[in-house]
Amino acid sequence: MKIQRKRYVVMRNNRTEIWGGCAKHFYFWLIDDVGDFAIKTYRSKKQSESSCSYWHDDFEVVPIIEIFESVEE
Repeated sequence: MKIQRKRYVVMRNNRTEIWGGCAKHFYFWLIDDVGDFAIKTYRSKKQSESSCSYWHDDFEVVPIIEIFESVEE
């Protein structure tokens, strides 16, 4: 089984950090250190922009394809 959907993420302008976290404890995390870090995704560009509007110009919204794929254990 494989599920794909278009989503949006928030990144620093230089695309070295991505926005995420859990239970309202969100912060930017270095892309190279993501690991199991929960990345915050949004359904629309407008929704992602409004959640970060207080940062002014220190972020950009990046469209992505999120993929869920079953694995055998």
